[in-house]
Amino acid sequence: MKLKNINKIMQLTAIASTLSALYTPVYAQAAEASQPKTLEVIEVTARKRAENLQEVPVAISALTADDVEKQGIIAISDLSNNSPGFEVSNVNSSKADRSNQIITIRGFTPSSAIDPTAAVFIDGVPVSSPSALQSIGSPARVEVLRGPQSAYFGRNTFAGAVNVVNKEPSEEWAGSVALTLGNYDHKRLRGDVEGVLVDDILSFRLSAEHSEREGAFENAANPGQTLGDQESTLANLYVVFKPIEELTFKLFGFMSKDEDGPTAAAFISGSDSAFSGLVVTDQSNCTVNAGSGICGSIPDKVDPISYNIMINDTQKELLSNSAYGLGLDDFGLVRELEHLHLVAEWDVSEVLTFSSLTGYNKDVWANFSDIAHIPASTPWHYFGERETKDFSQELRLTYVDDGPISGTFGVSYLETDIASHITNSTSFSLVTFTNEFSTEIAPIAKRGSETLGAFFGLNYEISDDLNLSLEGRVQKDKLYAFDTAGNEIEASHTNFLPRVILDYKIDENTMAYVTYSKGVNPGNFNASLSVVPQWVQDEAAKKGLTIEVAPEVVNNYEIGIKGSAFDGMMNYAASAYYAMWSDQLQRISEFLENPDVPGDRQSLTGLANTGDVNLYGLEFETNWMLTDSLRLNSALGYTGSHIKNHVNPLVTTLTGDIGDDFRGNEQSGVSKYSGNVGLQYDGVIADEYDYFTRVDVSYKSGKWTNTSNNLKTDAITLVNLRAGVYLGDVEVSAYVRNLFDNDSYTFAEENFNFVDFSRTSVLAALQQPRTVGIQVKWSFYE
Repeated sequence: MKLKNINKIMQLTAIASTLSALYTPVYAQAAEASQPKTLEVIEVTARKRAENLQEVPVAISALTADDVEKQGIIAISDLSNNSPGFEVSNVNSSKADRSNQIITIRGFTPSSAIDPTAAVFIDGVPVSSPSALQSIGSPARVEVLRGPQSAYFGRNTFAGAVNVVNKEPSEEWAGSVALTLGNYDHKRLRGDVEGVLVDDILSFRLSAEHSEREGAFENAANPGQTLGDQESTLANLYVVFKPIEELTFKLFGFMSKDEDGPTAAAFISGSDSAFSGLVVTDQSNCTVNAGSGICGSIPDKVDPISYNIMINDTQKELLSNSAYGLGLDDFGLVRELEHLHLVAEWDVSEVLTFSSLTGYNKDVWANFSDIAHIPASTPWHYFGERETKDFSQELRLTYVDDGPISGTFGVSYLETDIASHITNSTSFSLVTFTNEFSTEIAPIAKRGSETLGAFFGLNYEISDDLNLSLEGRVQKDKLYAFDTAGNEIEASHTNFLPRVILDYKIDENTMAYVTYSKGVNPGNFNASLSVVPQWVQDEAAKKGLTIEVAPEVVNNYEIGIKGSAFDGMMNYAASAYYAMWSDQLQRISEFLENPDVPGDRQSLTGLANTGDVNLYGLEFETNWMLTDSLRLNSALGYTGSHIKNHVNPLVTTLTGDIGDDFRGNEQSGVSKYSGNVGLQYDGVIADEYDYFTRVDVSYKSGKWTNTSNNLKTDAITLVNLRAGVYLGDVEVSAYVRNLFDNDSYTFAEENFNFVDFSRTSVLAALQQPRTVGIQVKWSFYE
């Protein structure tokens, strides 16, 4: 462990320890004077039924509606500073925009955004995009579940899940309008209204929002243009219908549209060249493959941020003829997202509940970008579109009684269809390093799956203090894909995914548990291999690329403890886990050369089961009412990894002096150490006006750019401030994010140098600079 990482963890621990020591005398004083406030009891639905967070034997971080509002959490990326071992990245395949958001939990870094290891749900119903949190706006609760959740949540919960829970509509007419203004021309206008249409039978909530902001970076290749512009518009409706006391229907749907400009990212080159009057400076500091490379810590970018905005009439025509007609006419991203679900709950008896969850998603985006991120006269343009549709249905029975046995039994169905195509600079020469953008839309690639599942959760109270939970899911995945010739490829996999939990109540305030669980992430296809020459298939097979790709598997072992103290003023949760990830999917990119025809080369990208890694870690969270007015929350996480086997020709090519042996190295894109501390004070001015002040400090250690462990981002410490006062029906609040203007790169990836293919380059995601703003919110009640 590096000394600076130890120091950072010690600093965070010291803050919490100092505050604890500082306020310990307050407990006795407060107990003598009056009964102190206790922490709110939070109910979660990690096992498809309502349970006390402190009593459910699963590792969960839960944020309430008050936490979400007072911490200023809007997008899912904001959660990464509030949950140990949780990361959200948008750097993938030489792009750094909102179409490539990747969730990583406990070090399970997926190979790409379209092969996730964690899934997002709303009210337990799957959604196709991590944007779910932003689309709800003001949820009742956000649950981050760590570890395999396959038994209850099914597909793509290999590493964990995020479940966003809707807030029930008020029984009285109410609503609010909130306006936020900030630097970088940030504007956010949100409104909602809720009420009862038919007493005790029909209620609703309707919300709408529009937000926009300019990018924080100027494009040196086009002075006056900002990079990183974002704009979002959304609306949602939540309806609760209760025709009789025992039957409830909950209908929720939203529509959203994102329109973003060219993204901002730092391109750091291992070569020195000039383009369009601008210089790309050679920032190499080591030798790789007898050429210039970048090793150690990623250097600060010496050139100004720039982005190629050259677009000709032919390319504009190509955009106008896009498959989905999203209206993209220049560099940037357009995305439309639709979601609809219906949850029906019927209390058959006092102990038996029948539930039905039906969901539909449609996620469409188009992206036109310069993947080289340099002001080149010969651009490296990328145009891609993708449409994802899915339908899900779950039926389950839940039995809960005062006796020793309770359980859940159900069946589920999920159908997913994905259509995508890419048109880019595929016609290029590795000899002359020139390229030409295709002027025709590439053939649409289609793939999809049907997943059938039958699941159960049986809980047995062995004694008053000892409980055994036997859970499992039988899951059958049927996969299909079409190659560019229209030929269909099919495969199916059937797996049993168990979870066994034994929990023991040490005393009335403390519970310990031990868990074994298994997760399987569905396989895939490299459909393009079925239509390429045989020599390409032969060479690809040597790299681990085959037409059919097997599922990846994890076996997870975990122990944990949860408890409370000081008469409910403090609670805590700690867990330790060891996970064995086998047949890990790797996205492999390689330039193949025909062994029989010199000079005959072909670019190839695909998935392969070429990795095995062990992941292990420690997590700790606590919430503490230090006084009636002062609350502390903190979390610490250690995410360790040990690569047993890893084959990735691209990584080997980029870091040739490292060789093919990555054994013993650590996972890429993961902070080994993470932590956060938050302090919130709630008070009253002049015995009339409530107010709050809050400070949040988060820390993440650096992340490796790939599994060679040759290059790493720097650690990041962020400080956020927020304060507000309630003046009757009006709340006025102000915030500062990234108080000390930390400019460390958030994520980074290595790739070929688009200037010189014998050298490497780095694409790094930029930290949002210090942002300040003010919000005025007016609320009304019946």
